[in-house]
Amino acid sequence: MNSHTKDNTTSVIVVGAGPAGATAAYFLAQAGVDVLLVDQATFPRDKSCGDSICPGATATLTRMGLAEWARNYAVNREYFLSSPNGTMARIPFPTHLAEHPNYLIPRREFDHALVQRAVEVGARLHEGTRITGMERVDAQQVRLHGKSGRRTDNVTAFTAQLVIAADGSISSFTRRLGMGGTVDAVALRRYYAGVTGQPGTLELHWEKSMLPAYGFIFHLNDGIANVGTGMFQSDLRRLKTNLNKLLDTFVTHNPHARAALADASPLGPIAGHPYRDDAEHITPYADNVLLVGDAAGTGHPMTGEGIGPAMASAELAANVAMHALHTGDVSAAGLAEYGRSVHAKFDRVHRVSRLARTALTLPWMVDRTIKRCSHDQDFAAQLAGILAGVVSPAAMLKPGTALRALLG
Repeated sequence: MNSHTKDNTTSVIVVGAGPAGATAAYFLAQAGVDVLLVDQATFPRDKSCGDSICPGATATLTRMGLAEWARNYAVNREYFLSSPNGTMARIPFPTHLAEHPNYLIPRREFDHALVQRAVEVGARLHEGTRITGMERVDAQQVRLHGKSGRRTDNVTAFTAQLVIAADGSISSFTRRLGMGGTVDAVALRRYYAGVTGQPGTLELHWEKSMLPAYGFIFHLNDGIANVGTGMFQSDLRRLKTNLNKLLDTFVTHNPHARAALADASPLGPIAGHPYRDDAEHITPYADNVLLVGDAAGTGHPMTGEGIGPAMASAELAANVAMHALHTGDVSAAGLAEYGRSVHAKFDRVHRVSRLARTALTLPWMVDRTIKRCSHDQDFAAQLAGILAGVVSPAAMLKPGTALRALLG
């Protein structure tokens, strides 16, 4: 170590202060665990996302004491869908299926609130530091190395019994541990001001000129909307598509996007982010290490929701971490319960989601599904429940439901 090296000793280090990391830090600190939350950014900071905080995430927010704060933001009132042939459907948010609301909260504000809440209950925040590696001191202790700022000699060392890797889908730290996964999709988004539309409306449009991608317009408060597009990685490679041009195609070609953005102006640049949903293929634990959120591939393969699953995995990790610290066994064997919990929660949903989403890559199937939604309230409510993350995509694969979709 040199003169710029610092040493920080704690029980748990959480690498990454996004929704998964901040949630894990909150539940650990609330239980009295000494936890250090480390992130390469300085908060508040922006993050590319659709900004939809689905009911599963809202339930966790409530347990974190942030339910009242969330009520300041737009609430999902309805989904507005259109298909490649122009068929439209407006579907109310399925309040009868969802115990908690679906909010629309910009990630800059959402992530900052979670970090602040974790700090309020005792987590220590170390910002502006990028973790570059980890070494195992002994069975009970690991040491992480990080760099702060631009100076190559400004090194910080952190020592802990347990590390929770919450470094997102890019997962630079997780990959250095040999525990990384595979990106499945990429999404872009841009904020606009002066957008026409009701706050709380989530628009999803399968514009024929940009298939197999889709476009979205999520209406926040005050005439601001999150506008974007996404495509699976396999399609990106096959078609060699430029996503920036694809987003421009959506904004200029889709009639609903043109109407919503007729008097709008961009707020800031286009931002993009890769997306992982490979939890069923991941072993999310090792000696002294747990993976949470996107680093564990917990994103929903069909809807693209990442926040709720990330926070759910973080709460599971916090519970297992507390038990492991109590027993003194932070080995892979002592942490294996976390792997069982993650696979029990995500594996089946991910598998059926991959089957169900295949239908939404077929234009004729999207046409018939949205046509069915336009005149079949029960069917529409099922689809809305899937989009909200409160109904399993398996519901759409049941023979009767699938037949209704096929008939349109």
